[in-house]
Amino acid sequence: MNKVQNYEFLEIVIPQSSTGTKFFAPDQPQLRFTSLLNLVCYTTDTISNSILSGNALLSIANLQKTFLVLYYNDKESVSKIPVLELNRVASNAATAAFSYDITPFAGQQIIWSKSYIQTPTAYASISAANFSVCFGVYYA
Repeated sequence: MNKVQNYEFLEIVIPQSSTGTKFFAPDQPQLRFTSLLNLVCYTTDTISNSILSGNALLSIANLQKTFLVLYYNDKESVSKIPVLELNRVASNAATAAFSYDITPFAGQQIIWSKSYIQTPTAYASISAANFSVCFGVYYA
């Protein structure tokens, strides 16, 4: 288990009324040339709104059909990992949250502006406002 060395909160915004299926991460200059140690995805079980924009988080039902692509080594090296596999907290039937460990990354240097989330079909419930998918990036 890696110890927390550095942490950054990252948000990918899904615009209101979007019919797109691919949403790129914003450029993260503070994460350039850093080594990715771990990455977590936050759901409405852990937080309700993004600390960066105030946007509500994408529903768990929509996250179930959302995949992450991470770009490094001049290619999409981590291709279509389900974002919920990066979630440390899950709810059981009694709505009590529990935590579990996630396999750490190997120190990859991610190019965030070329990394994105993708869904096979457009999200159905994105008509009233912007939504966000939020990640925690642990790095060295």
